[in-house]
Amino acid sequence: MKLLIFDLDLTLVNTTNCQDYLKTAAGREQIVTLLNTREVATSLYFPDTAEYINSLVARFESGETDALPIIVSDSPKPYCEAVLAQHGININSEYIFGSSHKPCVKIEEIYATIDSYCLDELGPEKSLVIGDSARDIHFAHIIGSPSIWTAWSYIESDYMFSPKSAIPTYDVSNLNQLKNLVESYLSDWEKACEYQKIDFKKHWKIESVNIDNFTQHQVEDIGFVKHYVPEALNTNNQEYISTFFEVHWMMKPAKDVRKSDLWNNTPQQFFTKNGQFTKANRLMSAAGSYKHQFMEWLDQKGITGKVLLVPVPSSVPAECNRTHTMNLIAQWWTNWLNETTPKPNYELVHQELVVERFQPKEPSHRTNGERSIEVQLSTMGVFTEAKSELVDDISSVIFLDDVATSGQSINAMATIFRELGVVHHDIPLFGYVWFKTHHPTPDINLDELIALADRVAAEN
Repeated sequence: MKLLIFDLDLTLVNTTNCQDYLKTAAGREQIVTLLNTREVATSLYFPDTAEYINSLVARFESGETDALPIIVSDSPKPYCEAVLAQHGININSEYIFGSSHKPCVKIEEIYATIDSYCLDELGPEKSLVIGDSARDIHFAHIIGSPSIWTAWSYIESDYMFSPKSAIPTYDVSNLNQLKNLVESYLSDWEKACEYQKIDFKKHWKIESVNIDNFTQHQVEDIGFVKHYVPEALNTNNQEYISTFFEVHWMMKPAKDVRKSDLWNNTPQQFFTKNGQFTKANRLMSAAGSYKHQFMEWLDQKGITGKVLLVPVPSSVPAECNRTHTMNLIAQWWTNWLNETTPKPNYELVHQELVVERFQPKEPSHRTNGERSIEVQLSTMGVFTEAKSELVDDISSVIFLDDVATSGQSINAMATIFRELGVVHHDIPLFGYVWFKTHHPTPDINLDELIALADRVAAEN
C-alpha cells in the first residue's frame, strides 16, 4: 500500500482566517465551534479540490489504486476534521493525523495505526508528501519520500527563505499540475519514486564536529535578562506570570511571524479563555528595553573590542520558519548599541547565518528530558564560507538564544567554535539569553526542572 500524505492548512484549504485561533488552547477549542457553525469561513484554492481528493479516496476504496490519501497536519485533529467537513472533503477521521510536529513526525506511529486497519497484507510501503511549507519537504526527506511543494499559497515577502531551499522533488503552482504528478505516481510508482536522499550538510557547504571524536567545551558565562518559571501560572507572582507570557506569546511564536510585522512592531493576537483576542507584547519593543540589561552584562564581564554576536539556530533549518528570531534580535542590538552615545568601548559585529541546522532536530521538550550535546552537534555546523569571511580582530564571541534551561545548545555552539577553529582559541566565548529557566524552590534539581519546563513547553 502507498500513502498520499497531504498537508491541510494552506495546501488543500486557505485557512488564513483560522491561524490566530490556533496559537492557544482556548483558541483551538473555539475555532472548531466557529467552523462548524460557519461563523469563520475557509476557502479552497481551486473549486475542484474537494472533488479531486474525494476521487482519490474513491479510487482507493474501490481497489482501482493502492494509494491511500491521508492528512498529516501540525494542527489539532478536531480542527482538521472541521475544516474538511466545511468543504465536503471525505477523508475519514481515522486517516487524519493532527498535531504531528513537522518535520519530526513520529511516522512509525502513523504507519502502525494504518497497518492496524488491515487494509492490505503489506501495510504502508511508500509515500508521497504534498504540502506548502519547508517543514513538509523536510518531513519527506526524513522519511525518505519524494515531495511535492504546492506553491500556490506562498508569498515571498512573508518568508525569510523560500521552501524551495528545502529541495522538494517537484513544485506545482496549480491543481492541474498536481493532478498530473500524482497520476504519474499512481501509474508507475516505482519509476516516479526514485528518491535520492540529499546530504544538506554537503549541499550547503557546512562543516560539523566529528561526534565520534571531540572534546566538549563550555562558554565562560551565560547572561540573561529574566528568570522564566515554567509553572508561573500556578503562582501569584505577577513578574513570573508576565515573563511566562513573554516566552509563550511573544518570543516562541515570533519564528512564525512575518519579518515585516516584527520590524513594524506589530503586536500578535492570541485568543484567551474569556473568549476575546488580546495582544501580546511586541518583540521589537522588548528588544529595545532588554538591550539595557545586555549592556550592563557586557560591562560586568568587561567585554570590550569587536564582539561577534552569533544566534543559536532553531531546532529546524532556517527555511522552516518565517523569521530567524535571534538573528533579527542580533541585528537590532548591533544597530542600536553601536550608535549609543557616548560611544561604548565595544563594537558589536553581526554576520547572518554563521551556524545553521542542516538537519531537523526534535525539540527538546519532546525528547523526555534528554539534552544530548551529540544530538546538537550531529545536526548543525558552521558554513565554510561564513567561517572564512569572519571579520578580523574579534575580541570575544557571544551566542544569543531565547531560552536556556540546561545551556546545552549554547555549549554545543562553543564546542563547534573550538573544535572547528572558527576563531582563535584565546578568544573568550559567552552565551546570552533573554530567559533562563528557574524554579523558586531551591531544592529542585536540574533533571526535575528540565522535565517541568518540557511539560509546560509541550502544553503551550
